[in-house]
Amino acid sequence: MKRLVATVDGVQRQATAWPDWAITTLIDTRRFWPTVWRAVSCHESQMAAYERLKDVSPEHHEALWGSQSFYRAYSTVNGGRARETDLFEGIGR
Repeated sequence: MKRLVATVDGVQRQATAWPDWAITTLIDTRRFWPTVWRAVSCHESQMAAYERLKDVSPEHHEALWGSQSFYRAYSTVNGGRARETDLFEGIGR
């Protein structure tokens, strides 16, 4: 992927990926990749960047859209605790 930059109020802002150690939740979304791809395809203004992905095999789409990672602003993942696999993990009912 190429460098993502947007200019907002005259200031250039660059998208920066979070370092691997900062990721606190990793969700397996492989079975939902077709839905993610359809959602991405709805953003016509961004489709030029994704145009080549229209011809990618289902296996490659699954690899691209098959996991979603998140980080907590105030992480509860520390002291050797495993990554969460559910955004609602640990919340009592």
